[in-house]
This record gives sequence, C-alpha cells and structure tokens, in this order.
Amino acid sequence: MFGLAWLAIRQVREALHQGRLDEAHRVLTQPSLRDHRAAGELLAQLVRALVNRGEGQLKLDDVEGAWRDLLLAEQLQTTDKGVLRLRQVLLRLGIAEARALLEAGDPRRAEEAIARLRERRARSAELQVLDEAARDWQQAAAWAERGEYALALDTVERVRRRWLHRPETFEHFVDNLERDRKLFPGLLMELHEATDAGRWRDAIERAEQVLTLAPHHTEARKARTRAWKAIEPVTIALPSPAPSSNGETLACDNLPPRFLLWIDGVGGYLVCMGARLTFGQAIHDGHVDIPLVADVSRLHASLTRDAEGYVLEAVRPIQVNGRDTTRALLQTGDRITMGASCQLQFRLPTPMSLSGRLDLVSGHRLPLSVDGILLMADTLILGDGPQTHVNVPDLKQSLVLFRKKDSLGIRHGGKLLVNGRKSDERSMLGDLHATVSGENISFAIEPVAARLG
Repeated sequence: MFGLAWLAIRQVREALHQGRLDEAHRVLTQPSLRDHRAAGELLAQLVRALVNRGEGQLKLDDVEGAWRDLLLAEQLQTTDKGVLRLRQVLLRLGIAEARALLEAGDPRRAEEAIARLRERRARSAELQVLDEAARDWQQAAAWAERGEYALALDTVERVRRRWLHRPETFEHFVDNLERDRKLFPGLLMELHEATDAGRWRDAIERAEQVLTLAPHHTEARKARTRAWKAIEPVTIALPSPAPSSNGETLACDNLPPRFLLWIDGVGGYLVCMGARLTFGQAIHDGHVDIPLVADVSRLHASLTRDAEGYVLEAVRPIQVNGRDTTRALLQTGDRITMGASCQLQFRLPTPMSLSGRLDLVSGHRLPLSVDGILLMADTLILGDGPQTHVNVPDLKQSLVLFRKKDSLGIRHGGKLLVNGRKSDERSMLGDLHATVSGENISFAIEPVAARLG
C-alpha cells in the first residue's frame, strides 16, 4: 500500500507540474491518499492552480470553465481565500446575467440562469428576489395565455411588491395585460353568440381574435375546432409525381411531404416530414412549407434538421429569444420571431425522438386553423403527459406514428381500429388517408390542402 501511495503522489506532482489539473484532482482525491503526509501540501498547490486557471478562464469569457474549476477546488474542502474570492466574482456575474435577461423581457431564460446558480449552491438576497420575479412573471404570462386575467394581474401585483427596481419591459408587459383584459370579455361573448347561432365563419374569426389574446384558451380552441368541422374545409391530395420521358417516376423535390392530423377533442396539426422546411407568407402563389398569415416575407426563413439538431437560417430578419440572428441551432423552448411580431416556440418534447414541435404563440395562424406544427423525423408520440408530441388527456397507452420509407405506420397497445379494421399492435396506414379510433382517442390523417402550400 505504501508503495502504491508513493507512486500516486509522484503522479500528482508530475500532473501539477505539467498543468494536468483534472488528472491531479482525480488522483489526489483517492481515499488511499487522504492521510499521506505529502497530500496536504499537494492539495494546497492544486487548489491554487485551479483558482488561477479559473481566473484565466474568466479573462477569456469562459464563465462555465471558471465554474468547473471552482467546483473542483471546493470538492477539496479547502479554506483558501482565493476559492471564496472566485465564487463571489462568479456569483456577481451570474446575478448580473439573470438581471439582464429579466430586463430584456425574457423571464424563462432568466429562471434557467438562476437554476444553474442554485445547482452551484449560490445564495443571496438579490438572487432570491430575481428568482421569485422570474417565476411569477412566467406564471402571470401563463394565466394570461389561458384567459385568466384576474389571476395574471394578482400575480403581477405580487411581483411589484417584491421587485422594487422593475424594468420597462415588465411594465410594458403589465400594460398589455391591462389592455387585453378589457378586450377579452367582449370578444368571448361574441364568440359564444356566433357559436350558439351556428354562424361558423364568424365563430372562427372571433375564436382567432380570442386566441390572439389568449393562445391557450381551452374554450376558444374547442369552438374553433367545432366551427372548422362544421364548415368542412376541402382537402385535395397533393399531385402524384410526374413520369419522366423514359417512363420512370420522378421524385417531387419541390415540397417535402406533409399531412394533416386531426385529433378529436384535442386539435389539428400540420405534420411536416421533410428534413428542410421553409417559412413565408401565406399567399395564393406561394410555395413554402409553413405558410403564415402574418406580416412576413414570401420566403422568410428555413429550418433544417441534421446531425446537430434543428438549424434555423434567416432569409429576412429573424430573432431567437429576442436577439437578432442569421443562423441558430435551436434549443427546446426557444422563441422565434419573424417579421414584427409573428412568434413560434420550438420544442423537442422527448429525448426518445428527434421529432420537434412548433407552436404559434403570438396569435398568428396558418391558412388552415391548426393548433401546432409537428416536425416528424422518425416517430411522433401521442399520449397523456408532457414528454409527447401531442398531449391526449386520459390516453392510457401512448400511440406512436412512425415512418417506413414513404409510408406511415402506427404502434400501439390496447384495442384499436384502423380504417374500420382491428389492428394488432402495429399497422401500416398506407397513403395519407386514414382514420384511427380506440379507447379515449380518435383521429384522422389526410393530405394537406392544396391552398395551404
């Protein structure tokens, strides 16, 4: 044992001399060296080296690298003043980052920054105030998106009492809440009147106005779905690929395959299966994959799914989380702004699938009234819970739509009818016309309407 400890001490000295601090840390923290007479001196040297490297990382604006070195030093249970000094500097920087994100009107990212500080055992009175402000700001926004304006304004008042130095972005948010609160009851009453009278086109228009103010208002979503079903918009199959001069079928590369997914009691979704998608204004002669009824350009941006993830590229000005960009690798929860105000939120709901989801969170819409855009890689998961692409309440067993070459299939548990026939856990749906029904779920798949693209 003594010989092994001597070799380990020599390895630590060599690692320190050559700047291999992670290796020195790994060896020096072995239990067999805890009581070695040389360990104390080497531990002090390692702590000083880690602090020095962390301070160097800060000069290079590598805050994460500085945190890594600080946490390694703190694992050595040292009382070195340099460790405390580095922690104080990093804490001030972290609080400044959270404060700046709140001042920019981004409470979600501010809360994420605060959560990272919490994980690193950061504590301060100001951090607590910022944390509560970020949480309540998001809660107020969530209440407003559901049309619960009284609860939203109550939450806002709680923020005002606790957060004395509020930025203009927050006061602007409150002003918008007050304005929307006054408009909302009248629009909701007009929606009820149109629905009760069977004036379905008026009902759709009023539902869209309500959802512009409160995108997650359940009653308006249901009324809109009911109105669209009553009108029964015509859908036309996309044209078949044209034969070439030698009789072979040519693949149609102009538009990636898309289809509509209508789920009873839940909503409608545009499903895009292409690896590259384009966004632009919904106009008669437009040819974009995701047409937006919004003040955007004919071709505004593209989204590509590759080995890195989802890469957004600008053709016209775009923002991600309030910051101008021309190219961005999207992270789940990112908000994309196109034009002056059209906003979409990107999510990767589950690590089990590369498929993503886009939700229009600014009240804008597509030519057909859908509740979201699903970016289908290999699978889509329908189930009851947050880690699904479509949340279907009370669905006991999740369903999985999957791709197999140019066809769609479904995997499921329990009893299910596919196009009126009993399905045995796995069925191919054939072309883009299918109806599926089972316990607590019923949905239909159909081609995209020609006027949508």
